[in-house]
Amino acid sequence: MDISADISEPGMPISESNAPPSQVEVRQYVPQRKRLHSPKTFEDRAALGVRELRVPATWEQYLELADTCDYRVHYREGQIISFLEIEEKTGTVMGEATIPHEKLVMRFGTQLSILLDDLKSEYNVLGSNTKIFIGENRRGYNADVTVVKGEPVLQEYQVYKRKSKGLINPWLIVEVLSNSTRDFDLSEKLNDYKQIPGLQQIIFAEQGKLWVSTYIRVSEKEWQNLDFDTITDIIPIAEGAGKLSLAKIFARIF
Repeated sequence: MDISADISEPGMPISESNAPPSQVEVRQYVPQRKRLHSPKTFEDRAALGVRELRVPATWEQYLELADTCDYRVHYREGQIISFLEIEEKTGTVMGEATIPHEKLVMRFGTQLSILLDDLKSEYNVLGSNTKIFIGENRRGYNADVTVVKGEPVLQEYQVYKRKSKGLINPWLIVEVLSNSTRDFDLSEKLNDYKQIPGLQQIIFAEQGKLWVSTYIRVSEKEWQNLDFDTITDIIPIAEGAGKLSLAKIFARIF
């Protein structure tokens, strides 16, 4: 699949063509005549040296890439979006996630599973490979942890010779923030998540310090925002489902 687009806005310097994928120059500007694309492999994506890459594409192109590439991509308003963690001083590509990021993702998934397994209602705690579809052919995301209350409802699309599926009824979503995704997660992604009818809670957690922000649905268009930054704090879970201890989530993370 060839997805490419002219870059008309200031972006990021072109790294040397022979630079290895793990050691690239962090781009600050992309000349207008250069073209970027959404590659299928992480090595090719890393070689671009772009922390945030947005490429115009159709919904079908996004679905095909999301099901075949070996890194995470999102789709919003006609663009395929992907992120890289790049170390500022050395320009080293660190991948899509750090060790603290992955530890926090596992902690949230584990603690939510323990908490919700004790309740009468059935909950499904899902990992980051689960696609979430929002609206009709408009937005596609992968959250770090997704919880479904009851049976998962999947929207299916036929894309060429394969079928692509995405979840449309998440009940709770967890996102662990990184330097590359923080602004995107706390703005565009947050706003889109709030449009999911059955979603009751969104949790954001920093990986470099003890800080959690959660949004709990109060009514169709009203959300309560609570922030926590002390190890003894407790995060309430929507609909009285219980509480999460920051001491258990952040133990030995830093």
